[in-house]
Amino acid sequence: MMLLRRKKDHHSSCPSSEPACVNFNVANTFRCWLFYDLRSVIAWTGKTKDCKLKMERVIFLLIVTSFLAVGHSVQKEAKYEGHQVWRIDPPTEYVLRAAKMIGEIHHLDFWKDPVAIGRPIDFLVAPDQIDKVRQSLESYGITDYTVFIPNVQNLIDEEMKTTKYSKNKVMRSAGRSVANFDYSVYHPAEEVYEWMDMVVDEHPEMADKVQFGITYEGRPLYALEFKKRASINPRPIIFVDALIHCREWITTASLLFIFKEMLRNPAYAHMMEDVDWYFVPMINVDGYVETWNGDRLWRKTRSTGPSSVCVGTDGNRNWDAFWSMPGASPNPCSYTYHGPSPFSESEVRHLAAYAMGIGEGVIDAFISTHSYSQLILYPYHHTAEPSADDAALNATGKLMSDAIFEVHGKRYVYGPGATTIYISSGTTTDWTYEVAKVVQSHTYELRDTGTYGFVLPAEQIIPNGQEYLAGLVALKQYVVANFVPSGSGSSPQN
Repeated sequence: MMLLRRKKDHHSSCPSSEPACVNFNVANTFRCWLFYDLRSVIAWTGKTKDCKLKMERVIFLLIVTSFLAVGHSVQKEAKYEGHQVWRIDPPTEYVLRAAKMIGEIHHLDFWKDPVAIGRPIDFLVAPDQIDKVRQSLESYGITDYTVFIPNVQNLIDEEMKTTKYSKNKVMRSAGRSVANFDYSVYHPAEEVYEWMDMVVDEHPEMADKVQFGITYEGRPLYALEFKKRASINPRPIIFVDALIHCREWITTASLLFIFKEMLRNPAYAHMMEDVDWYFVPMINVDGYVETWNGDRLWRKTRSTGPSSVCVGTDGNRNWDAFWSMPGASPNPCSYTYHGPSPFSESEVRHLAAYAMGIGEGVIDAFISTHSYSQLILYPYHHTAEPSADDAALNATGKLMSDAIFEVHGKRYVYGPGATTIYISSGTTTDWTYEVAKVVQSHTYELRDTGTYGFVLPAEQIIPNGQEYLAGLVALKQYVVANFVPSGSGSSPQN
């Protein structure tokens, strides 16, 4: 994408201040071309005493502001009418490579990446891309593909109806207690904040709300800490996060249900009795707000830099562990952009500092929650070489997968990230394993396997939460059984 820059004109009566220019959307492109903010243009309008010239400048200013307003409105109302999700089941390495090349040519948003023969590839196709992508597929001899989701906007519209969300209402009728909070619908960020406050108000004997940082746009980053205050003995620690990819709504929604069960359901009281929990329900809060107010399928953070040509960084490629290696992109417009430097993203940087503040090797298990595909992944993600703890991680993955299957019959495939799905670098759990020394580092990919993708119907929140909870119960039992009271973390008993 071409970066527009205005050459300085010493004979111009226009203002000399020139803000850094990026053209990542229509409104900013035009503003970029002007190279002045609104105040500068107003000042420029008032500099001449020629009435005719002044009137021309006023008219010009009105046109500009109208254009910017329209551009802003368009930007805030991202729609996916006519967008489709296509699926390819690659039978050969040739088809796999061709899918990757077509994705690069057309800048496709892969919902399921091309990773292995026989493993489905899902990708989003815009209406104006349909003929071009079809031609590209046929040019490579690929005719066996399926339109898996014929209109993504239909799913989004149905989701919004189900959640009773209205852009004309600032507040909705959220529950007034942890018990009667509505766990069967998705909740915007402000209601998640409210839920956290209710948890602390109703369970002061064990729950604390801690601010550990701020987002790029200045929103607070909060965690809930659950500790048995009367205990004098060290207890295992399990850390759970969600929503580093903000379009994955099911991650936060399912965990709100899970922690409600752990707090209110006697059958799960042992979860709080035996373990200290650290829970971050929303990492990418800025992006999550964007998915409610603008682009439902936004994935990255909302940061911009002085030389940015696109908004945002993939938070799960920004960690300071094997950063910028294969599996992450240097292209700022890519969905897997790794950022200008490791920990460039405020959210990731603060989360890492918070985890390290607990202590290196002190956290016994770390779960980073994503969707979709129904997977349980563990290190390594950046290389196909197995980690030193591969056998222990595989055993734990099996325990969790088996426990999940017993709930609703959903099978979660488990294995190392690099060989189970694809190579990715700068990821959360490679960092927690390699740097924070958390052996039991896992990435959960929740429901489903592609029928709805990232726009999972709200009716699946509680069933998904129930099976995810079963997996966490299995993990907690393993951690407790293998806990080393010295604080050096859990290790397998040989």
